[in-house]
Amino acid sequence: KMVGSNVSMPNKTVVGQYLDKLSPAAELCGAVNTIVNEDGVLTGHITDGIGFMQALKDNDIDVIGKKMTIAGAGGAATAIEIQAALDGVKEISIFNIHDKFWANAEETVKKINERTDCKATLYDLDDKDKLREEIADSYLFAQATGVGMKPLEGQTVVPDETYFRPDLIVTDTVYAPRETETLRLAKKAGCKTMNGLGMMLFQGDAAFHLWTGKHMPIDHMKEEIG
Repeated sequence: KMVGSNVSMPNKTVVGQYLDKLSPAAELCGAVNTIVNEDGVLTGHITDGIGFMQALKDNDIDVIGKKMTIAGAGGAATAIEIQAALDGVKEISIFNIHDKFWANAEETVKKINERTDCKATLYDLDDKDKLREEIADSYLFAQATGVGMKPLEGQTVVPDETYFRPDLIVTDTVYAPRETETLRLAKKAGCKTMNGLGMMLFQGDAAFHLWTGKHMPIDHMKEEIG
């Protein structure tokens, strides 16, 4: 029998209505990327946020009980925000431009504040003074927009490295290129950095684990993709 399946865009947001159950994260995100079939009962999960949080752990980064600032309100960003809140991140400052995802960001903030112990706040990404201020007292800054990959490679939502300090951790969901402009600036400021490769690997591992109860050979896969 089929143990499950993966779901990609644009079906992530519509498949939920055809399933029997949703994981807490999938319900809060309003999106599903992994379906598990347990004797005909179909449960929808979202593993993007799990992948991000696991990649942090894999890099000895512990954001639990701390504050993070994140840029983005699309699919990957939302999954990260929801999972971080569910896992016990204390405070999340979300920055986004006034685009089609702004209403989604407002909804995400509302859900986090109403249904988790995390405090979430939404800010306009064009307000660079506020961005600087929020990053300044965060443990981690996560770049979770498409800025930095094609066709926006070489661009960054953070104007320059003075927004960063050496003990800040900076992550990017982009993995092509391996080092985005955001990560280049962070390294220049002396920050520990993480690109999106680990998140991609661990979200796949999370799905594999949901289906089989086993983990993928992550170390071998890291070697393969270099």
